[in-house]
Amino acid sequence: MESNEYGVMFRVEETHWWYRALHRLVFDSLNAELPDWRNKTILDAGCGTGAILQRLGNPERNVGVDLAPEAISFCRERGLTNVQQADINALPFAEASFDAVICSSVLCHQWIKNVGAAIGELHRVLRPGGLLFLNLPAFSFLGSHHDKAVMTAHRFRKSEVQSFLIENGFVIRRLTYWTTLLFPLAVVARTLGVSKTGRDFDSAARPITDGLFTAVMTLELGLLRKMTLPFGIDLFAIAQKQV
Repeated sequence: MESNEYGVMFRVEETHWWYRALHRLVFDSLNAELPDWRNKTILDAGCGTGAILQRLGNPERNVGVDLAPEAISFCRERGLTNVQQADINALPFAEASFDAVICSSVLCHQWIKNVGAAIGELHRVLRPGGLLFLNLPAFSFLGSHHDKAVMTAHRFRKSEVQSFLIENGFVIRRLTYWTTLLFPLAVVARTLGVSKTGRDFDSAARPITDGLFTAVMTLELGLLRKMTLPFGIDLFAIAQKQV
């Protein structure tokens, strides 16, 4: 991301409706797929400013990495000591080091020159049977000014993610679009230029909008527990390294 975007992320990561929905999706998925995750070793690959890593707890077991020094600095500001600067393309960990890897909004980045190779690196550091929790932006036509600010180079389709995971030795347990109920609004805002700023995350608080979108996402997360959604602003995958 551009340097100033880390400050925005740090300010909104625990309060913005999208981040709150993402975090709930990640932890709902951990509870469902890895119920004893609190006793496992987890890597947050591309941890950003550290909100997920902080919520994971267990700093003696879990670790976060990010390539950007700004991200590491904000993690330190959260009081996190279990974080280090590292490239997701060449992780500084031995093979089969982790029971689970969380990788959110990272493989879309301009710094990822080879998505397949990066997924292969995540596969390498997982133990046999380990789980990858992966979040990615969807559909190239939804690209926005915010994408440019956070250096998003690629938005994905479900078939692409499926191919990348299978080709790198994963068995897919869950692959779904999400942020589906807000998809029509995003199409209008981003393709027709309705949004004045083109940003997903404004630095100014917008309580009414945030409350409405939070309610919509609460409904959607309930649906996601029961079904796979056919389209959306984002993609979420759970994949397992073959034993």
